[in-house]
Amino acid sequence: MDYLVPTSMEIPYIAIEHLDSEPLDEVNYRGVGEGGTIAAPAAVVNAVSDALGGARVNEVPLTPDLVLGLIDAMNGGA
Repeated sequence: MDYLVPTSMEIPYIAIEHLDSEPLDEVNYRGVGEGGTIAAPAAVVNAVSDALGGARVNEVPLTPDLVLGLIDAMNGGA
């Protein structure tokens, strides 16, 4: 109740523009936003590690079985 879920009335107008530029070389490969996805898995793994009191998470994807195994390991296998 403390925070308003944003609706179209609370979000400011966003102007979208198309920028065209000259090719950098013969093969004009450019990223389209993939750079923002590189840190996401590491951030999630670190958050799970912190939530489990510093559990060492060495693999992804974080399946329910993997997380439950980490919890069991933190509790001494009980």
